[in-house]
Amino acid sequence: MYNVTRIVHAAENATTETWDAAVASVTAAAEASGATRQIVSRTLSGVINGGDLIVHLQFEDDESWKLAKDTLEGSFVHPAIDTHNSVYRTLLLRVVPGTDPSSIEHFENDLLRMPALVTSIGAWRLSRVTASVGPTQWTHVWEQEFTDHASLLGQYLDHPIHWGVVDRWFDPECTEVIVRDRVCHSFCSIDDMVLAGD
Repeated sequence: MYNVTRIVHAAENATTETWDAAVASVTAAAEASGATRQIVSRTLSGVINGGDLIVHLQFEDDESWKLAKDTLEGSFVHPAIDTHNSVYRTLLLRVVPGTDPSSIEHFENDLLRMPALVTSIGAWRLSRVTASVGPTQWTHVWEQEFTDHASLLGQYLDHPIHWGVVDRWFDPECTEVIVRDRVCHSFCSIDDMVLAGD
């Protein structure tokens, strides 16, 4: 399985009409890509550095992606589109270079403890990034599927495992901090499961 994710930002001067045309162009490219699963969806309110549109495609392998890459990337060249970076909801983050491998493993294990405690998480995946596009060299992608929008912004973000255990890896006032750069936290509505069955 080879996953490709892009966060797409609307240009500042985009009108509703030009943005709708851009979304239609990207959607058509995604549908023609041969991906086994796909999302092209506008982001919901509350995203942080999460853009206006999420594009997430799952291919059988990297060769399948290479066949579709030029067409998809070409669809982002549109006057209504400003920038796009390699990301996907849930969270893109960058661990500080040179971090001790045991700290990274502890951090990853803390993230993976969350689904057992946050009941609104239906599926999840934690991945190390092999190739990053854009200004930030992301190291990890932490994806989840939630039951609904309110659960993401409520139960997940407010849960003690989040602020009492996981946040220390992001908090510059904690000695364990290993994520010092900005993060990309983005999400959208989906009609079908994306992560389940992988």
